[in-house]
Amino acid sequence: MLKRWAVQLRQRRYLARCQGTAMARYLGEEIPDLQDDLHQTKYLAVDLEMTGMNAQSDHILSVGFVPVDHLRVVLKGASHQLVSSDLGVGQSAVIHGIHDRDIDDAGDLRAAMDRLLDALQGRVMVLHCASLDLAFLQQACQKLYGVPLLVPVVDTMAMEDQRLQRNSSGQHGQSLRLSESRRRYNLPDYSAHNALVDAVSTAELFLAQVSHRFGQQPGRLRQLPTVMRW
Repeated sequence: MLKRWAVQLRQRRYLARCQGTAMARYLGEEIPDLQDDLHQTKYLAVDLEMTGMNAQSDHILSVGFVPVDHLRVVLKGASHQLVSSDLGVGQSAVIHGIHDRDIDDAGDLRAAMDRLLDALQGRVMVLHCASLDLAFLQQACQKLYGVPLLVPVVDTMAMEDQRLQRNSSGQHGQSLRLSESRRRYNLPDYSAHNALVDAVSTAELFLAQVSHRFGQQPGRLRQLPTVMRW
């Protein structure tokens, strides 16, 4: 776990390398600390749609996000942005329904990442299956801004895995997919593989998980499966 001073040191170092960019604006704000009160922390639930699962060879097609303030989903802050690509969507269209014609007039990756970073200022990122989306986000940040993304991340998949492990002595064998995880909290089914819908789905799952574990009791970010990525 990185101490606050270590995060601030990296923050200043990265900031010096990306002046005049959305990343600089992001790094110019205080990054939440893992000792913070999880009920008062601000979050941003994020989801991506990509052409595949390899961040080195595949690419981002859409970015969706929604803020969570005081453990409430803020739909007026939601955003969904398609990303143009000269490489096309390929066979991935059968998964997410995004076709080449849909991204012909879309903004580029920098526009989508700039918008995401502006929304992420002062927030913890919430992802479901964080390692996959983070690999693409880190790749994009290195390419566009020359620095990695320094951000605390909560993984709702890891949260669900922890809960099931506690309840079944490590032998739960249950699906950790977003839709199945939501059903265990009696959350409604949504259409999958739309970045904004999945971001809202992730935000709702996160709130259900926090309520189930903490109720009205106090808690800290460090009590969640939270990591600082850089």
